[in-house]
Amino acid sequence: MQKEILTELEDLRDETEFIINNEEVIENKHVENYLRSLERIRYNIFNKIKLKDKYEVNEQDKINYLNNRYKATVENDILKIYIPEVIPKYKNINNYAYKNIMINVMEKTKQYKDLFNNELVFVFIKVVENQKNIDIDNKFIKPIVDGLVLSKVIADDNIANMFYGVLGTTDKKKKPYTEVYVFKGEKVLEWIQNAIKTDNSKVSEWGIFLVIKNGYFDNI
Repeated sequence: MQKEILTELEDLRDETEFIINNEEVIENKHVENYLRSLERIRYNIFNKIKLKDKYEVNEQDKINYLNNRYKATVENDILKIYIPEVIPKYKNINNYAYKNIMINVMEKTKQYKDLFNNELVFVFIKVVENQKNIDIDNKFIKPIVDGLVLSKVIADDNIANMFYGVLGTTDKKKKPYTEVYVFKGEKVLEWIQNAIKTDNSKVSEWGIFLVIKNGYFDNI
């Protein structure tokens, strides 16, 4: 297994050196191809390490890679998922990044299978980055929702089973991460109203409130 990983890293080294040593002729297409290779190699190495860790006896010897930090818990009928990275933008999404997030969400939430059965649920996604002016409508949330469907936490991602809201915030003191809250749709108004009462600084949450009002709760 170690030889296979070294081979992957050698391939990446060759491609990296080509990019660095040919700065004058490098175009965007070369950089895009390099990033695809980088993601492919990362994904392959991750799977090899994951297999190794599965049979590793000494817990202290395990490699603490990013996917180990995915978490899912349930409290007060609310499913909370912690994703130790920001979800990609539409224009930057690729098959490896999509599958990685989807599989991790599925793996961490499958213990909560049928938590909501066929009920209408609200999926609230909070994206925390360490930069200002986050263009939140460019975020690609599909791998999160698909992971929840695959783990059977929610029955489907059609309008009869779910609706969602996305909030972007900035925290320069922390590494970027994403939090997902899944709960019954009927609780959404109570939850948002309480959040606004406890933290008046979250003005952007009113944006979510208006979307929900216009789309689902016209009688407010």
